[in-house]
Amino acid sequence: MFGFIVLLAIASASAILLLCIAQLIRVPENGVAMPTADSGMLVYRRPLYRAVAAAAAVFSLMLAAGYYFDFARNKISDWKILLLTSGGFLLFLVAAIASESLLRYMKRRVVQLQKETISRIFRQVLYAGALMGLGAVLMAIVYAWLAQSQKNQMTQLYLIPAYAGALLMFYQRFHVALTARSADYAFELMARQEALLPLAGASNPLWRLRQSFAAINRFLFSHLEYLVLAVVVLTVSHQIEAQTKLPSNLGATVSLTVFAIGVIATIPALFIMRVREKTSPETFLWNIRIGYVASLGVQAVITYVVLVVFAQLHIKFFWITFIGSLTALLLNVYSAAFVAENHKTARGLIAAAASSVSTVVHRGIAAGMRGAAVPALIVAFMMGLVYLMGVVDEKGEDRFVYGLFALALALTSMVSLFTVAQATAVITSIASHFIAEAKLNYRKGEMHSALEKFRILRSISLPSYVLHGKIMLSALAMLIFLVYTQLLSEAGAATLFKHLTETATLLLGGITTYYLSARVNELVLNLGPLMVRETSRQFREMPGLMAGEVPPDTGQLLTISRQYLTRKIMPLFLLAMFLPAAACLMGGIYGLTGYLIGFGFFTFLSANSWLTTGAAWSSARHAAEADAQVSRHTAQLEALTQADIVGDSMHEAAAPTLAAAVHVTIIASLIFTPATLELHTQLREFVKTFF
Repeated sequence: MFGFIVLLAIASASAILLLCIAQLIRVPENGVAMPTADSGMLVYRRPLYRAVAAAAAVFSLMLAAGYYFDFARNKISDWKILLLTSGGFLLFLVAAIASESLLRYMKRRVVQLQKETISRIFRQVLYAGALMGLGAVLMAIVYAWLAQSQKNQMTQLYLIPAYAGALLMFYQRFHVALTARSADYAFELMARQEALLPLAGASNPLWRLRQSFAAINRFLFSHLEYLVLAVVVLTVSHQIEAQTKLPSNLGATVSLTVFAIGVIATIPALFIMRVREKTSPETFLWNIRIGYVASLGVQAVITYVVLVVFAQLHIKFFWITFIGSLTALLLNVYSAAFVAENHKTARGLIAAAASSVSTVVHRGIAAGMRGAAVPALIVAFMMGLVYLMGVVDEKGEDRFVYGLFALALALTSMVSLFTVAQATAVITSIASHFIAEAKLNYRKGEMHSALEKFRILRSISLPSYVLHGKIMLSALAMLIFLVYTQLLSEAGAATLFKHLTETATLLLGGITTYYLSARVNELVLNLGPLMVRETSRQFREMPGLMAGEVPPDTGQLLTISRQYLTRKIMPLFLLAMFLPAAACLMGGIYGLTGYLIGFGFFTFLSANSWLTTGAAWSSARHAAEADAQVSRHTAQLEALTQADIVGDSMHEAAAPTLAAAVHVTIIASLIFTPATLELHTQLREFVKTFF
């Protein structure tokens, strides 16, 4: 029965993927000619290929070492593991390259669709988001199902593709996010220092780099993060479920079946979510939110029928999955209250801008703190309620195992509906890029109506963009807790703060979060002036650039950014990789679990705060730019612009970089803990011998 549900999810997702592709390549009736790709669109291809090659080399070394120590050294051979893990990592690389190609295609596609209705444009971009989201869940569910069907359940080996992918994503997120935000900061500096230069347009390499990398940062990494998260969640859930007494002869595990049901439930939501002509942004938001409600309802019905009616499992598992998915809906409703352009937070920031910049900053920071505290309360309440449901009718030692599995099942259910947020979140990047390009051509054609369409689309999709980050951070926080309790339970001590070492490494994890965040913002400030100097040099030394007769050298700007960031990022990159291992080596299982809780908890709070603050400032600025009455007051708009520049570094650089660091930390803890614990034991014996 469960195997049929998984096959149905795979078949349904594959069919919708083909439908999305067919719709995206269809020639519109009223469309203009699709523009050809220029050299500016290919600026990220070469760095991506280099990163892919480096990640493939790291993956090969890790897989070879893991296979040797676990199999070849013990004279055991299992080529299926090598084939499966290699295939999984190749799929990840293909997804990364295909996503970059899809972004370039969608940039040209929306230009072709600019004369279409807003509903038509919304559907086209939604198809692109659904293609990415469903592609990620399809790869994750197939990989997890094949891995769980193997006889050799070596969790560490099956997580190596996810770890290599997380490293690639983490390093590239550093580069892309900091390049985009530094270019944005440098662009604003240049606007104040060199007002005679053509600031906006194809002649300015800084402007081109700013637009290209901002779109890449918002579009490319979201579903890759989702793919890695889904694989890790399904792996950890399966590991915990194996400790329970649930039936294992149903064709698939309960957690994988719940994930498959969530995939099936998201498909109707993609068809229900629509926008209509001549309706308010509030109505648009509710139309999108109906998609979440529909997917939640479909998932609840199918889960009850499959788990309770057919499989005869306890009804508590139905309520556990329902509460897990309900958490995502609550986060959705709460996110819109802080970042939507027409809600009171954005309007309050616009009103505060009439006073001073400091008032805008204070109000934005306060909104960010509230935006971090309430999601933490929602997630904490959900985790406590789910754990209590999991221990119902269980006795003895089974209570802890079933409570832990309840948390894993709720997390799986919440992650399974992530495609809905993914599909609508990508609208922000496409709409923002089109608006920036269209403003240059405002006098060349009838662009005013097109600008209004994409401004509305950006307005209604920003809450989904923020929701994407909040669900990701919430899922990572829950996953950190699951890994933490699982490691302690295996050590025979599943209690908090059992050892002083755990408290010390907890503080170390919290300090690491703030240090990484501080360095990200410092690098943006330091790289910006370097970009300004290079751009000014090109305008001085390249004849014809000022008049737009020759193309700028965007590649030189990118080279400067890459060389500078490589020197500065590598220590941070290695720090995030080796601190968990160092905590485990020096403090054993208590050191590692303390570091996980400290790093995960402080990252959850700080990243949520910066995500909300930055998005609120962006929404307020966009709303003010669209409001003719506000835009007349240049000082008021200038205050919002300055706050938005600061906020962009928060919610588009610091917050996503921290989320990528948590991915790396979680997977590294799962893979390297056994070997590091052996070294810790040997180190303790060595110390006892000499001291």
